[in-house]
Amino acid sequence: MSRSDQRRPSSTSLKGEDIAAYVASLAGDLRELARRNGLTTLAYLLDMARLEAEAEIRAAREAQEGSSVPEIPGE
Repeated sequence: MSRSDQRRPSSTSLKGEDIAAYVASLAGDLRELARRNGLTTLAYLLDMARLEAEAEIRAAREAQEGSSVPEIPGE
């Protein structure tokens, strides 16, 4: 079993945050592979994909935190 298979989210937990974390991890691994082999433009693009996936994770967590805050009556 490859490292990426070990990190793959199970089919029972497929939500956006899980998928984004998996994509971020794979993109990071692929970026390093590209960088080590002199594929600088490809490494850059993969890093942008990783950063975008991490931004999605942060947004999902902020949305979860925001939805769990009770509304104050009268405001």
